[in-house]
Amino acid sequence: MVFSFVSLTKEEKAVHGTTYKKFTALFTLPVCALLLILFLFSGYYVAAESMHECHEEDCPVCAVLEVCEAVLSNIGSALPMLGVASIVYITYARAEKLSKAAAPERSLVEEKIRMND
Repeated sequence: MVFSFVSLTKEEKAVHGTTYKKFTALFTLPVCALLLILFLFSGYYVAAESMHECHEEDCPVCAVLEVCEAVLSNIGSALPMLGVASIVYITYARAEKLSKAAAPERSLVEEKIRMND
């Protein structure tokens, strides 16, 4: 039931509009929060253990540091793409909103269209 909204067509999304929006909001907000927490804790751990003195070859602290640095570099490499995608999306949404405001829909009566039988 939860994942039934993933493969909806445009018509089905129009019918289930508010439910689909609630589903995406309920799904994306926790994912974004988890990514933010992961990013912050990885950065904190790298900062806290930056002066680590390792005396062993297979040090577990060094292994965790490598994983945290990999997480930070992977998230950091995705940020420029995310920024560009956000700018494109916001620009498109504003242009669509402005085009609808600039050319309001007119009724058949306002267009003076005669409707004969």
